[in-house]
Amino acid sequence: MLQHQVWRTLRRPFRYPSCEKCDWEVYDFSMAGCRKCGACHSCSMSSIGNKCPLVVCDDASRVCTITGTVVNEVRTGRNEFVDTVDLRQTCAPVFCLDDEVRAIVSKILNSHHADRYRRDENTRQAKKLCVTMKKCLKSAKRDLHLPNMCQILAESVSQEKGLRFVMPPSHQLVSECSRQIWLCIVDLHSKGHVTSGNRLTGLVTGLLYLLRTGLVYKNKVLLAAVEEVAHCLPHENKLGEYYGISSKVICETENEIKLVFREHLQQAE
Repeated sequence: MLQHQVWRTLRRPFRYPSCEKCDWEVYDFSMAGCRKCGACHSCSMSSIGNKCPLVVCDDASRVCTITGTVVNEVRTGRNEFVDTVDLRQTCAPVFCLDDEVRAIVSKILNSHHADRYRRDENTRQAKKLCVTMKKCLKSAKRDLHLPNMCQILAESVSQEKGLRFVMPPSHQLVSECSRQIWLCIVDLHSKGHVTSGNRLTGLVTGLLYLLRTGLVYKNKVLLAAVEEVAHCLPHENKLGEYYGISSKVICETENEIKLVFREHLQQAE
C-alpha cells in the first residue's frame, strides 16, 4: 500500500525485523505502523473475519484499539421471524436519488441560503479591501504625488492574502456537480455502501467539497474534479451558520469514501 510505503520511508531504519508487542503509530484513516519493526495494520470495514483488537463501547459499537476505527455492523433481531421486526424498505433505490442529489447541491450553491452567504461574505471582503486601499492612498498622499488607482488596487489585493469573493454558480455548473456526485454514489452503491435520509445530505455535501480537487486512487478516478466549484462554495466554517450542516462531514466523507474504495480495489487485486 502506498501510504504504508511512504510512512516506512519516513520512519526507517527500524530497530527489529519483527516484534511481539508493536508500538503502533496511526498515520492515516484506519491505518497504523509499528515504530519498532515497520509492520502494517489496516482495519477492515466488515465485522466478519475482522482481525483487529476490538473493544466494546457503551453504545455496543466495537472499536479498533489501534486506530480508533469503528467497525461497521448490521444488527438484526434475535429471531428474524418475530412480528416486531420492521421489514419495510428504508432506503430508496440509488437510481431515484438523482433529484435528491441535485436538490442538495442547489441548496448549497444556488438557494436563498447561498445568496445570503454570498452577500455577507462579499461585503466583508470588500470592506477589508477598502481599508487596505485607504492605507495605500494615505501612503501615496505623504509622498506628495497623484496616486495611480490601478497600482493602488493591485497593491491592496496583494497585501490582502486570502482575499476571495464568492461567485454565483451557473446552471451548467450545478448540473455537472450533481452528475459527478450521483455517479460516485452509484459506484459506492455497487460496492455495498447504501446511504439515504439525513446521511445523504452529509455525503453529498462532503462530495461537493471534494469536487474541488477530485479523488484518485492508484490511477483510478473515483470522483472527477470540477475545479470551477471552488469559486462558488462557502467556507467550511460557515456551513453550520448558514446551512445547519456540520463542517465535519467533509473530512468524514473523504475518509469514508477512501476506505470503501481502498478495500474494494485491494480485494480486486
